[in-house]
Parts: sequence; C-alpha cells; structure tokens
Amino acid sequence: MLQSLVDSYGGDTHRLLTDLADAIGASIAYVDRPTVEAHLERPLSDREWAATAQRFTAMAFDDHVGDAGCLRTDWIEDVLARAGVPGCGHIGQSVAASPLGGA
Repeated sequence: MLQSLVDSYGGDTHRLLTDLADAIGASIAYVDRPTVEAHLERPLSDREWAATAQRFTAMAFDDHVGDAGCLRTDWIEDVLARAGVPGCGHIGQSVAASPLGGA
C-alpha cells in the first residue's frame, strides 16, 4: 500500500512530502540524493550513493537538527512570531501578546 502511494508520485519526492505534510499538519525537512549532490557540487557514483543512503534513516536529519542546539527552536519561534502566536521568546527579546487571544 505505501509503495503504491510512493509510486503514484512518479519520483517527485518534494510533491509527495509536501502533500503528506499538508495532510498531517507537519513541516518536513528532507535530504535526498539531489540534495547531497548539490551540496557536493558533483554527482555521486552509485557506490557513493549506496554507502551514503545506508546512513539515512527516516528521522536522522530531524534528530541531527534537534541535537544541533537551537536551530529547531529558533525556527519554531520564528513561525510562531509570523503567526502572531506568543512563544517562549529568545534571549534578550520580549514575547508579545498574541493578537489571536488565548492564555
């Protein structure tokens, strides 16, 4: 069933993940072969990609971002601020009240 869904997107990873994220109300970041090749500014051989892809797990990038300190929390705070929702704030910044109300 899952493979049929993936196949229905014809290799368009971005569209697949965008549709999935929209459906579940989540924000997804991903790294795939084109992303790695763009980073390297060269194509990977199939052997290089196979070795690299073995290190990718479903949540490896998310875990790395979470372990990297404040990158994830800074992004969440930015999203909250743009939405007009008060967050925890950043050091040295005041937290504004939400125009949406609430506690």
